[in-house]
Amino acid sequence: MYVVFLVLSFFKLKKYDFIISHSPEGSYVASFTHKPLIHVFHGNTNPMTISRFKFGKYLNFVFDHIHAVITKKASLLFSVGEKREGVFKFVNPISHEIGVQAEDKRKGFIFAGRLEKPKGVDQLIKVYYLLPKSVQEHNPLEIAGTGSELQRLKNLVLKLGLETNITFLGNLENRDLIKVISEKKILLMASSFEGFPMVIAEAFSVGVPVISTAVGDIPEFVKHEENGLLFPVGFNFEDYATGIIKILSRYKHYAGNAFLSSEPFDASVVAKGFVDKVEETLSQVQSK
Repeated sequence: MYVVFLVLSFFKLKKYDFIISHSPEGSYVASFTHKPLIHVFHGNTNPMTISRFKFGKYLNFVFDHIHAVITKKASLLFSVGEKREGVFKFVNPISHEIGVQAEDKRKGFIFAGRLEKPKGVDQLIKVYYLLPKSVQEHNPLEIAGTGSELQRLKNLVLKLGLETNITFLGNLENRDLIKVISEKKILLMASSFEGFPMVIAEAFSVGVPVISTAVGDIPEFVKHEENGLLFPVGFNFEDYATGIIKILSRYKHYAGNAFLSSEPFDASVVAKGFVDKVEETLSQVQSK
């Protein structure tokens, strides 16, 4: 339906000086206007591979064709997902008014995300169980999010006798979540695979260091021993627990670097970089 709408609007599209699109269908149609096209790829290389519809897999070739045409004809390409050769990485911007809490006002740890097996939340609970009682008493663990693993995780907390130290927050509005994160000492992650979860950038924006598995684009932003710690998938639980204590022992170092690491996600910085690149490309196109 969207393609039909764009085809009917084709001559209107031709009147514009240039076109920016985040839609594969939109960019495909726009590529035939011969106007400068800036396309921003989605995170999924081919969304048909995860189609909700059973016939989606039979349409892979359609999207592959669309992708090939866009790649060939676009004047400038960005991606909000995986890195691609010849494509500029577009970092999702963060904009909020929540300030950085004083370090002595922060307390506890937090995980935020979907409660599904690949997120490894059960591993974080088992790591927390290994922490000294004194650390647990001063640093409760809060788990934000919902998912199919919720009940199993609650049962694990009860089994380990951690119900007074671990709280499930459910889903929170984004602003409320950032506020809660700002009041914590460390953001804990343990995913077996990821792209780049924005909760890490949000934690950095309020000066909260991160401990995570080294998957996806996470190592590009979480720097081991600087703004947090990185562990391999299948990490040793005792090593992770030791890492938590290490960050607490040098908290000023990690928290300060965490806040500095948030600059690439600042909305004004991201917007300026995007606009500058678009203007540069358009000037090159116009000079040909």
